[in-house]
Parts: sequence; C-alpha cells; structure tokens
Amino acid sequence: MKHIVVKLLALIALACSLATTARADSFAKRVDIGGGRMMYIECNGSGSPTVVLMSGSGAASDSWHAADQKGPTVYDDIQKTARVCAYDRPDIRVGDDVTTPRSQPHTVDEDVSDLHAFLSALGEPAPYVLVAHSYGGVIATLYARTHPEQVGGLVMVDTVTQLMEGVVSADKLAKWDATNATTSPEVREGVQLIDAFAQINAAPPMPAVPAIVLSADKPWRSDLLPPEAKADEMVTFADWLTALDRLATDLGAEHITETNSGHDIYLYSPALVVGAIRAVVDDVR
Repeated sequence: MKHIVVKLLALIALACSLATTARADSFAKRVDIGGGRMMYIECNGSGSPTVVLMSGSGAASDSWHAADQKGPTVYDDIQKTARVCAYDRPDIRVGDDVTTPRSQPHTVDEDVSDLHAFLSALGEPAPYVLVAHSYGGVIATLYARTHPEQVGGLVMVDTVTQLMEGVVSADKLAKWDATNATTSPEVREGVQLIDAFAQINAAPPMPAVPAIVLSADKPWRSDLLPPEAKADEMVTFADWLTALDRLATDLGAEHITETNSGHDIYLYSPALVVGAIRAVVDDVR
C-alpha cells in the first residue's frame, strides 16, 4: 500500500511539474485564435494563477513594461513570481506584430470573445487574475460574468465601470460614448461604452472573487480647457471617483485611493499595482 501511495504522489508531482513547464515558455508573437484571425500576445513566468494584463483603449501590451519607464515595470515584476500575459486588441499598434484588424468602433463582447479565444489557443489554464486598466475594466467585468469558472481574481486599475450610468446624466453619457467611439489616424480603436454597460447589466452576476480597486488621486487638468469646452465637460473627475467607489462596494473589494498618480497608475506607481496584484494572487492561491 505504501508503495502505491508513493507512486501516486510521484505521478502527481510529475503532472504538476509538466503543467508548470508547459506554462513557463516565454514568447512575444502573434497567435492564431481561429477564424483566420491572429492576436499579438506576450507571456512570461510560470505558476498559477495566470495574470492577464488588460490595457485601456488605444494602449498596447508594451505599455505594461515601457522601455523608458524608470524602475521595475508591472509586467517585469510580476513575471518573477507568477505567469503573466499581456496582449494587443485589434487596431492598437502599427507594424508587423499586429492583431488582425476589424471594423471600428466595436462592441465589448468582441473583446471578451478574443480574450477567451487566445487563452484557449495558448492552453493557459484557469484560474486567471484579470488586471484591467481604464476600458479594460468593462472587458474584465463582462468576462468574469460570462466565464465565472475561469476568473480567480480582479485588479481594477482606474477602470471604466457600468456603474457610471448611475452617476452621470444620460445626455452627458451619450456624448462621452460618442467621443470614445470616434476613431482617427492617431486613435484607431473605437469603443462603445453604453452598449458595453447594457451587456454587463444583462449578464449573470459577478462571481465572488478576491478583488482590489485602485483609483487615481491626481485630477485631470480640466482647468486647461477653453471655457466652452469646460462648460460642456462630459464626465468630471468627481464623477469618475464616485463610480469607482461604487465599484469597490459592488465587488466587496479594497479600494486604494492614495495612489499618487493620474489615470495611468501602472506607469506612475507601478509598485502599488504590483502589490495589489500579488495580494490577489496570494488570495487565489
């Protein structure tokens, strides 16, 4: 009996070792996600859960490890202790390593489908800790609600949230939505926020998972706007903070408000974001 138990333990250890090895390969490349489409993805590190870094609208995967950033970056620090992946949505960057383009503006369910497709194509095992910035927050929210068995935790980094609907008037929200859906040669990704909010509200409830919300504490410079633009301001900094405070309550999450940062917290205070990710990863483990 003792020999059988020893053999079983050895087999389990081998299986775990193989699983870890399979996730330990490092790469930065385009991956076939099916349907004739490719996605640019970067992965490093090993171990479970896999941390998935989700950029804001128009931001590429390399924004999580910008070459000109001082000190350690979120991507580089996390890959020391966990498996981490970052990816480009369509129309994010110009060059050879691009995700297959699509029509813009687009809806959030397309981003959720792409996220699910590339995680499946890579064979990255659940659970995932989704680390979302800005627009990435609505993708993470809808993904968690539609794939609850795959999400182990959330880190929401100054994100857009569907709870903005209860903070901002309908007419201002409509103008904000139109602005975010607009594309140009400089901003090629257009997102439809009101539709995203509707999809989230129609989805199943959010699973109860470890979560942390971080919000900027340095207001955007609306004082620099011309008077006519300031009078037509769609979403104020106070509106943004109120929505994030409601998000933290909704998730039952710690809300970190002292970030010494503007909107891009992962660039200005990367150690704070790394700490939040590691805290959620530890909880999942």
